[in-house]
Amino acid sequence: KSKTAVFKHRNDRWERATAVDARPLSTVILDDAQKQSFIKDVEYFLNPRTRRWYSTRSIPYRRGYLLYGPPGTGKSSLSLAVAGRFGLDNYTVSVSTVSDRALEDLFAELPPQCVVLLEDIDAAGAAHSRGAGGENPRERGKPADTKSVTLSGLLNAIDGVASQEGQLLVMTTNHIEKLDGALIRPGRIDTQVKFQLIDRDLATQIYHFVFEQPDEKRTKDQLMLERLADEFAVKVPEREFSPAEILSFLIRYSDSPSCALENVKEWVARTLQEK
Repeated sequence: KSKTAVFKHRNDRWERATAVDARPLSTVILDDAQKQSFIKDVEYFLNPRTRRWYSTRSIPYRRGYLLYGPPGTGKSSLSLAVAGRFGLDNYTVSVSTVSDRALEDLFAELPPQCVVLLEDIDAAGAAHSRGAGGENPRERGKPADTKSVTLSGLLNAIDGVASQEGQLLVMTTNHIEKLDGALIRPGRIDTQVKFQLIDRDLATQIYHFVFEQPDEKRTKDQLMLERLADEFAVKVPEREFSPAEILSFLIRYSDSPSCALENVKEWVARTLQEK
């Protein structure tokens, strides 16, 4: 499909929010080996032969992914790009705004094959690690809130009777250390993908993404662009900035790669001082 339908929920009902152009995977800034490994895993899962393999062994046909790392590193972007790559609709759940019953109803209404995105799962108190007594420290001493999802409600929605088969479940979090182990154990989460602040290779990749012309041949200009990209990456300290921050800076100079190079040192110093 050339478009990816994005569904969001209002209370316990799905509503089609928008349809966006299928996002190319090349626009997701991520270590290439990680990206390819993730895509191959999804491709294998969606293969009809894989479904038959699950069925003959009475294993629930579901696949769970946890994308974790700092804000602005491309977690939600990868989820949307995967939906586009495989022609699937994307269903986004704001877990912190639903009750157990509403979440169960939402999962029951999902189609057999789709991407289910539980975005910023750490924002839901129920997803946080429990104390020694099996109690979420955030909820200790508080009355039960029937309007908020509980950990058991979240787990039941994921792998209980309401959960349809054939789903790609994608959770994103900025803080993996806050999540309860039961939520991300194997069987619920099969693959974890770590997103990081940029290194030199990713800085070079983003520079090329912004300034490289489509189908440009290896000309003198292209060789110049490669040199500028290398110089740019050297001026950006590693593990300090997210891809979103670098992209935002480069877009200011989208028609002048040399100006981006000239101004990056000052931008780096100012931005680090403001952090």
